[in-house]
Order: sequence, then C-alpha cells, then structure tokens
Amino acid sequence: MLIFRLIHRILVGLNLLFALLLVLTYVSVYVNPEQFWFAALYGLLYPFFLFVNLGFLFYWTFRWKKLVFISFVAILLGINHFNGFVRLPYGNTTRQLKAQFKVMTYNVNLFRLYSWSKLKPSYSEVFNYVKNNSFDVVCLQEFYLKEGKLNLDQAKLQSGMQIYSSYIFRRSTSAYGLAILTNLHVVCTGEISFPNSFNACMYADVVKGADTIRVYNLHLQSTRLKERNFNFLLRNEFKFDSKNYDELKDLLTRFGVAFTKRARQVNMVVEHMRTCRYPIIICGDFNDSPVSYTYHTLTASLHDTFKDAGSGVVVTFNGLWPSYRIDYVLRDKRFSTVSYASPRLKFSDHYPVVVEVQLSGKR
Repeated sequence: MLIFRLIHRILVGLNLLFALLLVLTYVSVYVNPEQFWFAALYGLLYPFFLFVNLGFLFYWTFRWKKLVFISFVAILLGINHFNGFVRLPYGNTTRQLKAQFKVMTYNVNLFRLYSWSKLKPSYSEVFNYVKNNSFDVVCLQEFYLKEGKLNLDQAKLQSGMQIYSSYIFRRSTSAYGLAILTNLHVVCTGEISFPNSFNACMYADVVKGADTIRVYNLHLQSTRLKERNFNFLLRNEFKFDSKNYDELKDLLTRFGVAFTKRARQVNMVVEHMRTCRYPIIICGDFNDSPVSYTYHTLTASLHDTFKDAGSGVVVTFNGLWPSYRIDYVLRDKRFSTVSYASPRLKFSDHYPVVVEVQLSGKR
C-alpha cells in the first residue's frame, strides 16, 4: 500500500508541475523576447505540455478522481491557444458567405534552384498552380531568380500574373526576396527592411471593385538550424561533455537570435500597419507557432483565418523543425473569412495557405 501511495503522490506532483508549465506557455506570449528571449521557448513546448496534461486528464477521469480538474482548468485557461493548433468543427457559418477576394501565401524555398538541391526546380509547378486557380493576390516568400534558369519575364509568363518584387539582395546572376503576384490594379507598393537579416516585408495596395486593400507579404526571421543541430536534437545521448555543451550552446544561441530578431521585426510591421487606412490582410511565413510573442502581437489587432474557417490540425512546414503551423493569413475586422485551406503541394518545404474572404461592407 505504501508504494501505491508514493506513486500516487508522485503523479499528483507531476500533474501539478506540468499544469504549471502549460500555464507558463500562455504567459510567455506577453514577454517580449528582446527583454527575455528564453520565455519564448515555452511557446515551442506548448504541444508537449498539452499532451501530457491531456494524458493526466484521461488518467484521472478513468480513476474517477477530482484531481482531473488540475489539468482540466490548465487546458481551459488556454483554450484560445488550443484553437490556434486544433480547430474543432463547430459554429462554422462561413459557407453562407460569398467569396470576394482569394489570396495565397507560399514559401517556395527558392524554387529549389539552389546548387545543393537534389530535386528538380519547382517554379513551373508553382506557377502552373497559380495560373490554374484564379487568385486575386499571391504572396511568395524566398522568391528567387537565377540567370539561365528563371528570370522575371519568364515568371510573369508562366504565372499569368504581374509580379511586384522586393529583393533582399541582388547579384549579377541572381536575386532573392519577396514577391506579390496580382492582375488587379496596384495603387502603390512598398517595403519594410529588417536590419541585419535575410528576411523582410513588402506590401501592395490593390483595388478590388470599389475597394482598396493592403496586402502585406511578411517573412520573419528563421531559426536557421544546421544539419548538426538536428543531429544533436535527434541523438539519444545526454552526456555532459564539452562537445554536447558546445552543441547545446550553439542551439540556444540560434534560438535566442531568432526570437529576438522576430520580436523586433514584428513590432516594426505593427507600427507600419497603424499608418494604413485600408482594410488589411497579412500573408506570410512567420517562422513561429501560434503560441508565441510574434503571433500574439499580430493577432492583437488581426484575426487568424484558420480559427475562422480551418479544420482539424494543420501543419504548414513539411520539414523536421519547426513542424507547426508557421505560415499564416491574417485579416482585419473589416473582412469575414469564407474558406481556409492548406493544399498538400510537394513543390517546397512549406505548404501553401489559400484563403477566401469577403469584405463586410463597413468602411
């Protein structure tokens, strides 16, 4: 009997610990990584803490113990974060709406035109998909042109759309950056440059009917993990030696730099948005999960279209890390979301996000 009491107490203690850790993930989204970046790691661990608490929830329910309320309350406190990962099919009235504006965001992974790619270039498949799906606006991240492979005129011809680009760097034989594709009338375009980064933001004011809409194409700082970082994470070795210490230090340094730069970048975008009088849609690769300072800051004034019309669990990065929904389409309150989809295209290491919205009529 003593051993069972001991096990029971250990389980209760672990349940309290993981419930507290889950709650801390909710708090972490309010902490600016520029002040304390380590808090952002809690957001990345949200799914793990959630699954552990779900396990305790089922265990105590099976045991008919009131201790079930420990995890139940912890999960309930973060139900809005839960909905950012999993959308349950209830209360969906979007099918009654009529789509007016169709947009896609897609990180195209340089169209696989980088020299070390073992796969064939994907620009033809990407542009054919664009051409065959009647988009009003398409936002591409990691847009890449290379002499002898793909130039801007070829991209326009194959996509059937005008291309407005913002290059982070240009060389004599190549160019890399962002692109907004549309055949709508464009009033103006602009860019937000991020210092000391290969990431950036651009925008275009497009006219649809009687409305002018600002579309931001956003690519925030990536963690830039190397192969050896993945190998370290996957190894089942936890030896405290100098080699592992150096690997862990390098890994945490990369996270710290990425979290800090993303916070600075997202704050720049939010400040820029405040000067805009048009209805806003933000598309892009945020390189962050729905439990993050990045996501929380942007959705303070914008709505996540996945929460409006998504279904189930959606992952938009098909690599090992970060295997979350990191590509988003956000809309302001002057829109209503009609549909949300993330087609499982195999043309990149990301999946696109396709959203249809309707303007509410309020100006």
